Amino acid sequence: MENLKTQSVKIQNGNASEEYLLKEKDHGDLVVYDISKKDQYLMTIAKDGSILFMNFDAPGPEKEIFKLSVLNQFVEKIKSLS
Repeated sequence: MENLKTQSVKIQNGNASEEYLLKEKDHGDLVVYDISKKDQYLMTIAKDGSILFMNFDAPGPEKEIFKLSVLNQFVEKIKSLS
């Protein structure tokens, strides 16, 4: 596994903007993005937008990321990186 890039992204959630950390990793046959907020790992998404893992043990407010409207914004950001 090779760490490629780490960048901060802002995602709109209702009237507020939330900042997340997006870590791009190359596993050889698959490029994935680990998403975290305030050092709390939340989920892993593949480059094609497939959800590979969700941290259901994340604190309540951080689970907002699992809403479809928020997930779609991450997928769009990841596609724009390609």
